[in-house]
Amino acid sequence: MADLNLLGNALDELKEQLLFLDDSKYKACLIHVLNDFYDYAATGEGNLHQKLLDYYQETLSVRPFEKPSTVYLRRKARILQMLNDVINGRRPKHKYCYGNSVIPTVYEHEATVYSDWMTRQGKSSGTISSRMGRIKVFFIFLAENGCREIESINPNLMVQFITQLSGKYSSQGKANILYTLRNFFSSPEISCRLACDPMPLLSQLHSHKHERLASCYSTTEIHDVMAAVDRSTKPGKTDYLMMILACVYGLRVSDIRELRFSSINWKKNTITLHQYKTKRYVKFPMIEAVILALLDYIKNARPSSDDPHVFIKHRSPHEPYAQNDHFSYRISRYFVMAGVNTVNKHHGLHSMRHSLATELIADEFPVNEVATIMGHTTIASTNTYIWSDIRHLKIAALEVPGYDK
Repeated sequence: MADLNLLGNALDELKEQLLFLDDSKYKACLIHVLNDFYDYAATGEGNLHQKLLDYYQETLSVRPFEKPSTVYLRRKARILQMLNDVINGRRPKHKYCYGNSVIPTVYEHEATVYSDWMTRQGKSSGTISSRMGRIKVFFIFLAENGCREIESINPNLMVQFITQLSGKYSSQGKANILYTLRNFFSSPEISCRLACDPMPLLSQLHSHKHERLASCYSTTEIHDVMAAVDRSTKPGKTDYLMMILACVYGLRVSDIRELRFSSINWKKNTITLHQYKTKRYVKFPMIEAVILALLDYIKNARPSSDDPHVFIKHRSPHEPYAQNDHFSYRISRYFVMAGVNTVNKHHGLHSMRHSLATELIADEFPVNEVATIMGHTTIASTNTYIWSDIRHLKIAALEVPGYDK
């Protein structure tokens, strides 16, 4: 009964929001979905969350919360995602991304235990978020293979999981998941429940870090991408400032997203911050192009708000962007508009950061100085960009004699 009361309140809240829709047919479709789900939830056993997942799959013929095949079904999917947010005490979003599978209900407790353990260890929210995304892959595999509890994990199941990763992920991606899995099993509250020791299967992990070169672009290509931005619009002014911070200072997406006005010293024309990922302190001089872009954004694009973040959402409520927002949907289109070849390459803010690092290496900046600029904790991280410096690699390459000589 408590679940139905919660659902009833959630439905009332969503229906109230739907009153402002102009499309009467669309509104009628969404209300029908909400009423139909209420009838579905009122029958049978199980908690409200699981019933919503089951209803999504049965009604839309895809797993929660994957993308349905037609526009009509995607309309239904959107209202169910909104309902999921309201039920869980979150504000419904203006836009939903598909393909974000959820942790199976039977492993929600283990997920919480692992997250809390990492929090007590002092791990950053970014690290916790990344690891939870990786361990979710393991939980989904267990559930799909009939393993409903941690105590039932056996060596054969572990071997099967490791084997199937090879066909889906790169060497580095596979290693990242297995590193996280090893960390998960080392959690005291998890390890004490295992019927077998999985560590021997996870003790010798190797990855090919240079299996794929970092995505980077030439200075000319970056200029073309920047020129493709329509800076007469508010979104364009916002995107341009984000992009210039990435390609001039090499700021990570997280640092751009979390940038605050307190980091900007207008008298000294500097930007100072403790990097979100590494907590390292960095200081940059504000060049004229950055100053002009920043002033243009603040004066002509940023919504009026007392929020300390530089970047906030244009739509009401004007709040900071979510931690998992990498702005790829905003930036990637400019690469296409500029006609830049992006085949087999990432094309977002992070690739602009990569491009700066590669250009500095190519201009023979000392590696330790590039590491400082990029905010790397070790030079080993910076060495990744040396492999993208094709010009110097050609100079260093040795000629291979022909077989007939």
